[in-house]
Amino acid sequence: KIITRRVFSKEPLDKILPRHKYWTDRGVPEEVVRIFRGGEMKEKGKMKDRYVFPIFNWKEELVGISGRYLHKIEEGSKVPKWKHYGDKSKWNYPLFFNHKIIRNKKKVILVESIGDMLALWASGYHNVMVTFGLDVSVSMINTFLKFDMSKIIVAFNNDSQNNNAGNEAARKAHKKMLKYFDPDQVSVHLPQQKDFGEMNTQEIEAWANAAGCNE
Repeated sequence: KIITRRVFSKEPLDKILPRHKYWTDRGVPEEVVRIFRGGEMKEKGKMKDRYVFPIFNWKEELVGISGRYLHKIEEGSKVPKWKHYGDKSKWNYPLFFNHKIIRNKKKVILVESIGDMLALWASGYHNVMVTFGLDVSVSMINTFLKFDMSKIIVAFNNDSQNNNAGNEAARKAHKKMLKYFDPDQVSVHLPQQKDFGEMNTQEIEAWANAAGCNE
């Protein structure tokens, strides 16, 4: 069975407004967030009132869009924090922007969301990829095998103060990747806070040292 990956028209990207206040208010420098060609979507549609990030494949084709809701989500509301358009199980994000860095370092940090990725990037850690959830896709594992990674660090959200969802998912991801990699290639190092967005640069640096990112 032949499965072709869907590619979308780039026309909707013309409707993105280059406004980055949502992220700069959260400590991400504008020069960092602008790298990823996103912005606010104000027109009607699936991504209205969201900060959207285009997802490109290695040929710069648009294979998806991920959007963060810009406003406060009231308790009991069914509005999702993040909305994804496209087959996220095939995404390797933001590999279009950092594939040379990851190839050279042969180390990668896996996080759940784009927000976590931006926090790490702003602190100088650019060898990071986003799982868009609590699993490591087959597509991503194939990429790591192709790049002959020496170290894969699972850094999902630390939900120890809540439901342990990120903690348990990190253990499952670690177990899953041990089918393809040696034990010294894969490790779990969760952030000290719930996620990297809640940590300052000094805290992220301390975490990175403990996780072996700077070795």
